[in-house]
Amino acid sequence: MDALDESELHLWEQDPPYNYLEPATTSLEEHFTKNMVDVLLGQRWRLAKAVRDERALRFANGEVQGILHEIADVLVGCIDRWTKVASHITGMEDSGRNRAMTECWLYWQARDILADTKEVKALKNGDNPYCI
Repeated sequence: MDALDESELHLWEQDPPYNYLEPATTSLEEHFTKNMVDVLLGQRWRLAKAVRDERALRFANGEVQGILHEIADVLVGCIDRWTKVASHITGMEDSGRNRAMTECWLYWQARDILADTKEVKALKNGDNPYCI
């Protein structure tokens, strides 16, 4: 039974805090939560790749300043939301789906912040951060 019911996916696509009713703590529910984290990370990876591909096209068209301004705006919002959610998680239970999904969100936001910071550094140095 590895099929994942994604009917709850929309709940976790939103920014935390998550205060949903916790399911019973069973191995099946823990497995479900782990799988949902994997699905969300995969989805966020695809979305991040689409943003990166779009920025690569803009870079090729010489829109470096526009990209820098966009990333700066995104970073300010991401850092602010990350800080708020990180302070909220300290009051959560140590386990459960809400906590696991919040940690997943924090992880992904931190990854985005780091990736965007590296992208800005490369752009400011005159490098192409989009060639692999």
